[in-house]
Amino acid sequence: MRLALIALILAVAAPGFAQPGDDAVALLPLDADQKLELYSQSVASEVARALAAGAVDVVVVGPKMAVPEKARLIVDGTITGKADNITLTLRIRDAHAGTVLATIPTTATSVTDATEQLSGKVLPAVKAQLAVLHAQVDSSHADHMTPPPRPHVAAPLPMLAAVHAARGGEALVQPLGGALAPWAGRTIDPLPNTLVDMIVPTMASTKGRDLAIGFEVLGYVTVPGDIPSARARVRVRIVDRSHVLFDRIVHTDTVVGEKGIAPDVLAGRVAREVLDIVEPHLRRADPSWR
Repeated sequence: MRLALIALILAVAAPGFAQPGDDAVALLPLDADQKLELYSQSVASEVARALAAGAVDVVVVGPKMAVPEKARLIVDGTITGKADNITLTLRIRDAHAGTVLATIPTTATSVTDATEQLSGKVLPAVKAQLAVLHAQVDSSHADHMTPPPRPHVAAPLPMLAAVHAARGGEALVQPLGGALAPWAGRTIDPLPNTLVDMIVPTMASTKGRDLAIGFEVLGYVTVPGDIPSARARVRVRIVDRSHVLFDRIVHTDTVVGEKGIAPDVLAGRVAREVLDIVEPHLRRADPSWR
């Protein structure tokens, strides 16, 4: 009887059986008591016909056949009762997890009525479960494709800064002060009338800042001519909230300009040279710098 059942269903669902697609539904033989086994053929064929008519790829699985790997759902069921009180029950299971996703029971006074009712219910139930599986896959792909949000990076606190000069170094004060913000990558809070020795750790903590820097231009020498040049000697002191990170006198090499260069432009180059000398020392003292 099972062989006849399988043969009939294969005729209904042959295209799906040949090459199961990604949404294939595996239809297993219905279990029935011996006295009801003669109805298995007609019930199973109507289930297969209803699914195939609704564009569902039906794969009929015989007793000794394995469920195809591409099958997304498994439909099986039982036939119980008496000739005048028949209960047909179909189960829809996840082919990979094995969990029961839906159960479709139908009871009628005849096999014909029960089968008709069952055929009307199975197609929407199967399509609903396929839609749920698609939504889960789409959600998983979306989570994988969407880049994680970038961590919020707080802007660095403004840096306290004081620049002053001994006699003869005044020409470098303004260029040095103007070069600080681009070099530090943060806003500069100027400290007017503040000497280098007044830059101490308590100053940074008191003013709610994490760094303070002081420059004292000890010497700025220019050599005029068609191609002018300049060099500088600057004391630099940098503190955080608890330590003196750097306190040294920086000597630049001779910075060569070009013909017709303005004095303030040449001074700006010397100021950047001072900061370039300081930066690697500051990085070693404070790894979080910039």
